[in-house]
Amino acid sequence: MTNLAIEHSHNSNNEAIFLPFSQIEQLYNIAQNGAAKSISSMQQFLGINVDIHLNCLSFLSLPILIDRINLYYRNHLGFHLRFSGEITGEIYTFFGEKDATILIEKMLGHHRRFKYPRRFNRLEISVLAELVNVLSNSFWRALTDKTAINWTISPPTQITNLERSLFYSAKIYPVDQFLVHFEYLIPDLDVRIQFIVLPTQKTLKKIFTKLAVLERTKNLAVDNFVS
Repeated sequence: MTNLAIEHSHNSNNEAIFLPFSQIEQLYNIAQNGAAKSISSMQQFLGINVDIHLNCLSFLSLPILIDRINLYYRNHLGFHLRFSGEITGEIYTFFGEKDATILIEKMLGHHRRFKYPRRFNRLEISVLAELVNVLSNSFWRALTDKTAINWTISPPTQITNLERSLFYSAKIYPVDQFLVHFEYLIPDLDVRIQFIVLPTQKTLKKIFTKLAVLERTKNLAVDNFVS
């Protein structure tokens, strides 16, 4: 997959890396299916027929992700969710303010009086939060349907400082070595939605283990059918 990246700091402990490619590919497909599950609701919100798909999937260490946010996403509007159950962690979703403005204007059916970075009002924040809710729940359903993992996610809440929130979460939780960054793209609007999963320790391994079991079961069924 050309739109997959795995990046870690030079001081990372390589022995702790657990990223089997076949399971990453399955996770990629799950995220793509999650986007597909959200299309109907997205079209209702935006009032137009649009497509949305996974543009890229990256596994990043926290320092690299922070650098990337400061470099490419300085003006953004962010939301936070928490997930718990068999897997635990945090989800951060954010939009560049230009992209947020386009989505707001489509959903509310009018042009904003002030363009970014002018402050968004409560109604505008509310409609973006609901869009985040749709996308997050679609990913939740896609992963649950595939793995039967028992987990729940909280409703999204706005955050004012994404970098500070990420650092705070990383301090209070024993996080995995990698954070997972999904970028979703709505091509017709040229809008990108950033979706960051900050998993607690061993959460990624639990997901990959479930996916590995499914892969072995599938391969065994194929072998039995052939024989």
